[in-house]
Amino acid sequence: MWKHISCLSFVILNFQAFRADGQMCPVADDIAPCHCLKDAVTKKLDLDCSNVLDSWQLERIFQASFPSHAFREFTMAGTEDHRVPIVYLADGVFGNLSFASVVIKYTNISHVGEKVFEKSYDTLESLTLSYSDLQVYPATNLRYFSKLSLLDLSYNKMVFLQDIYSLSLQILNVERNEHLAFSDKLLTVVPSLLEMSLASCGIESIPPGLFSSAEVLSNVNMEGNKLTHLEGNALAFSSNAVLEIILSDNEISRADKDFISGTSASVNLVLMNNKLEELSEAVWRPILQYLVDEKGSGFVTLDGNPFFCGCKIAWLVTSPALLNYIARGAACEDGSLIHDLNPEYFLDHCD
Repeated sequence: MWKHISCLSFVILNFQAFRADGQMCPVADDIAPCHCLKDAVTKKLDLDCSNVLDSWQLERIFQASFPSHAFREFTMAGTEDHRVPIVYLADGVFGNLSFASVVIKYTNISHVGEKVFEKSYDTLESLTLSYSDLQVYPATNLRYFSKLSLLDLSYNKMVFLQDIYSLSLQILNVERNEHLAFSDKLLTVVPSLLEMSLASCGIESIPPGLFSSAEVLSNVNMEGNKLTHLEGNALAFSSNAVLEIILSDNEISRADKDFISGTSASVNLVLMNNKLEELSEAVWRPILQYLVDEKGSGFVTLDGNPFFCGCKIAWLVTSPALLNYIARGAACEDGSLIHDLNPEYFLDHCD
């Protein structure tokens, strides 16, 4: 008898110790084909549901008994050739579970409920829902996520991005949504936003002042769009902390005076592979003069533009201090590098 009591006590003590070190996975058969893993060092739980077959099965899994409700990461990731066949994430599908990180990739998801991650409002730090068929993400609920720092909705089929209100968001990635529309107040309240990518989204114009409310924004990527004209204040920033602006592989042929302002003197403005033919002194001298005056480490990259290198470019060729802030790959339409042009020729032949 004492032997049985001792064994029972041992089991109880070990069970209590297991509970004491933080988290417990549910019974494996109850959540199959999902599987739960416990980190041996941090004792935190991760849940992988990459092998679920449909929304009904996913819902059934989260109706199982979960001893612990707080998970570090939820993953549901297929491959390019074998997507997870889930089309909708309904409100309440995850039951009472909360996550610090959610990674959903290569699925057939086209819609998600507005409150699908409601239980994670106070825990979610990173949300990736990419390489899927998502058409709209309910961004109006972002204000409720107190810790969310990364939102990645890239490589989807989104047609509209709702205005963003988030006190915590630092990185926003919506690239490769090829028909994306948004309002000129997209960045409504984003005091912590550092980086954003709107690359390859079919964007034809940048609303003036789009970025002016982003107080600490440092990196913007809008390459691969359909931009043709940079209007005044298109790149107006308020932080003076912007370090990189990428506008390569667009169709930009024209830039207005004061199209850019409020950057740091370390800014890298990248306009490779566009259709600029002229570097108007009224437009470009103030930009380059600012870098000179501040002894900045930034530069302007204009490789791949078909510049006409007549007398209208003399102001730049004959000003080595300004030219020094143009990356060396900038070339004339005949292939001659602007840096290799003879300033004496322009002094002799241009007024």
